[in-house]
Amino acid sequence: MNYQEARAQAQAQADALGFDFGIEHNKLFKTYSVFMLPQKTNRRGHELRCEVVHCSDLAKCKPGHGP
Repeated sequence: MNYQEARAQAQAQADALGFDFGIEHNKLFKTYSVFMLPQKTNRRGHELRCEVVHCSDLAKCKPGHGP
């Protein structure tokens, strides 16, 4: 998956579910992965280093998610 596909997938899932999603690049395989993030206070390790994608509609964001 390239970056544009990963970004589009992360944004679609964030908008649909109201949770933040992360995008991470795998340098070895040169691919991107998308995964759901926990609430801001519970993020550790790679969850703090990934690109975070927030829900477009802030009213739909779940508690602990969003900017």
